[in-house]
Amino acid sequence: MSPVRQRLGTLVRSATFRLLLRLLPIIAAVSIAYAFVSFHSTRDRITELTENDALRTSELIKSATHYGMLLHRKDEVHHTLRQLVKSPGVAGIRIYDKQGTIIFSANSEEIGRRVSPSAEACVDCHAKGLDRPAREPSHRFRQFRARDGSRVLGLINPIQNEPSCSTAACHAHRPEQTVLGVLDVQMSMDFMERAIGTTRIQLAWATVAMLAIVSLATAIFIHRVVRRPVQRICEGTERVAAGDFTASIEVETADEIGRLAEAFNRMTRDLGRAREEVQRWASELERRVAEKTEELSRVERHVAHVDKMSSLGKLAASVAHELNNPLAGILNYAKLIDRQLRLETLPEASREELAHFTELVQQESLRCGGIVRNLLAFARQSQVVRAQARLNAVVQASLMLIRHHLALNDVKLETELIEGDDTLTCDASQLEQALVALMINAVEAMKTTPTRVLGVTLGASGDKLDLRISDTGVGIPPEAMSHIFEPFFSTKEAEGGVGLGLAVVYGIMQSHGYTIEVESEPGKGTTFHLQLTRQPAGQG
Repeated sequence: MSPVRQRLGTLVRSATFRLLLRLLPIIAAVSIAYAFVSFHSTRDRITELTENDALRTSELIKSATHYGMLLHRKDEVHHTLRQLVKSPGVAGIRIYDKQGTIIFSANSEEIGRRVSPSAEACVDCHAKGLDRPAREPSHRFRQFRARDGSRVLGLINPIQNEPSCSTAACHAHRPEQTVLGVLDVQMSMDFMERAIGTTRIQLAWATVAMLAIVSLATAIFIHRVVRRPVQRICEGTERVAAGDFTASIEVETADEIGRLAEAFNRMTRDLGRAREEVQRWASELERRVAEKTEELSRVERHVAHVDKMSSLGKLAASVAHELNNPLAGILNYAKLIDRQLRLETLPEASREELAHFTELVQQESLRCGGIVRNLLAFARQSQVVRAQARLNAVVQASLMLIRHHLALNDVKLETELIEGDDTLTCDASQLEQALVALMINAVEAMKTTPTRVLGVTLGASGDKLDLRISDTGVGIPPEAMSHIFEPFFSTKEAEGGVGLGLAVVYGIMQSHGYTIEVESEPGKGTTFHLQLTRQPAGQG
């Protein structure tokens, strides 16, 4: 979008434009009303001036023809009328007698013609359908159209029976006869119509100019009195919204906008103080949260260690048995070797048998050493130390630790290891701790079931390894499924369960970036599904 169109769009959407748009109809209505009144007033004034001019002309004609009519000099009167009709604006001059007959006229062809009292030129002075005057005004104006279509202003001026006329020897009239005839002066209205048309055009342009000037003045007024203060308030509000609570608006007036600006300044000062207070409390809260987090972390590490020691205690009997069996074998074979060594001569068969015994002693010794090492690694409390390991070996080491526990509880073991690449990067000791905890939970869940099968299934798919540990135990109640990984939640409270084993397992999974899911059906068993990535997040 071009800058001009963008600025135009901003202007159209502004409050100033909308306010001016609402005021323009009012301004236009007032201007048009003013022009309408002015036009009618001017037209009335022009009409009045035209009528006064016609009246003066009529009186002038009466004065000019008075002497000739008094002496009954018709030619002189006709000559005077023909000269006067040549004056600018005079369209016609007639003199009617009382019966409506034209006795004098500037147009000689009209002389002797009788005009009906109902004609347009006479209807204003005569009642409709009557031959007597409706009233006898000193003069009467009317407007009508001539035969050529032009507008004409007619003036009916009665010719009064003056004493000089009623006593004249030439044609005396009765004194009771008040009106001798009517002088009809017809003035052309072309000049008046041109003046009215010019006035109409001038008023239209004046109205447009006044509308433009008033609109411009209103826009300037709105801009200075409304838009600029409101814009400063908007800019201050945007600064406050951006986090600048030092923003303030200069108060220039004491009106509503000025009070609004002052209230805005008070608000920003209060917000600034509140923000400082919030920041201070946030810093204090952050410090306290950090302290509590560190304290909770220490507690969690301690609880994890306690749970590990608890599991280690449960393994003590199995470890003791596992150690006793190979040690007893070592002792027996050592005695046999000692007995054979006492003989002076050793046959070839004896030497082979002795070598076999010695190999068995070594194997059993290595077995005991592996058990002890696994036990020490399991019991050691340490941070996550990742290294490359083989998942098959970690699972086998975990199974070795609980082998005697399985035998004591008559649990059948079914395993399916990975055939192929089983390598991953992890903390083998912590992963082994999690597997042992899950396997011990599985064994304890099958103590009261007739069928006791512990299934350990491994699989590989791309960069992920799958490990499933399933049992045929009592299962987990549906209402407890969403809480099994919560600390201190246990379904074995009657058996003295602490509720930390699965919480520790979940923590180990989370620290490695692994996921753990559980599926269980009461009375049929439980399956824990572990998804392990070969490489931790952020490593290739």
